Amino acid sequence: MPDDVTRVALLTSGETLPAWAADAVERMVAETPARITLEVRDASTSERSPVETLHRAVELREWAVVGGLAEVLSREIEPLERRRVADLPGIEDAERIACEPETVDGWKNALPDPAVERLTETDVAVRFGFGFLVGDALTAPERGVLSFHHGNLREYRGQPMGFWEYVHGRETAGVTLQRLNETLDGGEIVAERRIRIGDAPTWRAVRRRLFAASEPMLADGVRNLRDPDFEPESLAEEELGDLYTLPKGQPVLIFVEKTARGALLG
Repeated sequence: MPDDVTRVALLTSGETLPAWAADAVERMVAETPARITLEVRDASTSERSPVETLHRAVELREWAVVGGLAEVLSREIEPLERRRVADLPGIEDAERIACEPETVDGWKNALPDPAVERLTETDVAVRFGFGFLVGDALTAPERGVLSFHHGNLREYRGQPMGFWEYVHGRETAGVTLQRLNETLDGGEIVAERRIRIGDAPTWRAVRRRLFAASEPMLADGVRNLRDPDFEPESLAEEELGDLYTLPKGQPVLIFVEKTARGALLG
């Protein structure tokens, strides 16, 4: 392989990727000297017992209202349709391995040594699976592991993507391509974009815009990392935004009211 090629590993959760992620990979391959040389697929299962499932349902009861209303009052999001990883351009020549991550601290994931060893033979990895990744895998590729965060790290960390910006009535939202470290949504910024959402009638409309903004960013990130003068931006702890999680109480009521109004107007 030529010396000027960027060897890319994809970290995946199964046989498919959401369409927005597949589009980002295709654009990276088309626009940069990046080539997919490795896929590391998560081979683990996460089946819950009936008791665990019941506890989770109670925990997420208000979030179920949010998701259900979004389904009823909004059309399907095309960027979330699934595309086969095997159909990505250039991946037919890549090494394909599967592994089960090791659980760390009850919820984090570390890749086993054989997978880490394969990653040392790549220049950069892109995480589309394996949850919150920690350990040696983060530094095994020469230029680290990249991951999308659909939010601005200085303002909104955590989840759900675009929800809190929508509920808070923000005029803009961000998309960040970060080089992961072991801080939750606190990695080095490799590429970022800001989009207007103030006129988005529903949360789904916000998400569509965030997904659309993501498509060129993987190519942007590869170009940046190939530039010898580029330095990813590191944020100090006090510069990081608040860490959000699934909504309860008043934010759910605000979401219901905004979504119903937005669906009628839009």
